[in-house]
Amino acid sequence: MRKIVERLVLAIGAISLSFSLLSGTPTQAAGYNPPVNGTSIMRLVSPAPSSANSVSMNADAKGSWDQYYGKGLRAFIMYADVKSTVSLTYKYTNAAGTPLANATVYLIVNKKYSCSKTTFSTPLNTNYPGGNRNGDTHAIVRDWCGDQPQMGAGQTAVIATTNAAGLATFPLKNYNFSGEMFPSALNKMNLYSKGITCADDNMCMATTIAPSLIAHPTEAQERNEDKDVLFLHYVNPKVSATVPSQRVKSGGSKVISFKLTNLDKEVVAGTTVTFESFGEGNALLTWSEVSDENGVVRVSVSTPSGTEGLQVVRAYVYGAPKGTDAKIYWTK
Repeated sequence: MRKIVERLVLAIGAISLSFSLLSGTPTQAAGYNPPVNGTSIMRLVSPAPSSANSVSMNADAKGSWDQYYGKGLRAFIMYADVKSTVSLTYKYTNAAGTPLANATVYLIVNKKYSCSKTTFSTPLNTNYPGGNRNGDTHAIVRDWCGDQPQMGAGQTAVIATTNAAGLATFPLKNYNFSGEMFPSALNKMNLYSKGITCADDNMCMATTIAPSLIAHPTEAQERNEDKDVLFLHYVNPKVSATVPSQRVKSGGSKVISFKLTNLDKEVVAGTTVTFESFGEGNALLTWSEVSDENGVVRVSVSTPSGTEGLQVVRAYVYGAPKGTDAKIYWTK
């Protein structure tokens, strides 16, 4: 099956970062086909994308993959906590802006050709053509890109009915074990591996989401829809060293602690953190701990008397590709 890989380039300061993301649209043999005005409009109204909570991908789409949607396409990157439940509310209207009341509408999750690795459950019914859900009509499995037909058929369409204002809400509970690194800001693109697509990169964990009036629209049908496409990236808790750097007299022990918080700056309990140690000091007596009710994990370090030098203790959310360091400078 055909698929398109979009190359997203974002300049952060003086550094140019290249990030590959899949749009969920197939390639075309011909050249660029400019989009036309859609006959319907679908906008994300909650959480409403803004310059403070999202990264606009409109410039990346223009003149490229916007051709696979209506002329009113908008595209955003947003972040969510791994294992969390999010509710996305979209407004569906006709081209004149009149709400489509009491209409059956869809939210396509893990869009086809996107290779999205995310998995979910939803209390709503779904339309899914594959056979790899074990009869669970509320499960949302990953998109297999069409290159592994034995694993399923890709995208899941979540079904809802709009209210009188044309609004429909879609709850999604994430079930991924580990996400990507915590972002530096909600309106900045995360760091990813250069030259590697999101689907193949353990630094990236995202789903491609798009509303529609059709459960599985064809390319021609989707070009009639002006919509907000969402690239929702799931992130691990932020891990912060309570004391990032300290000097400790050798010949004894010291308890090092780290705190876990989520995107709302709330503490995260019940998450496994693993530890590594580099440099001076004795080997750690424990390699993992589960965060307590205050979101804190602790590990003890020690060293023989007379030792001098640096010991680094690195804490990882279990399964994460990057960790957080605490530095201990042992002195006589």
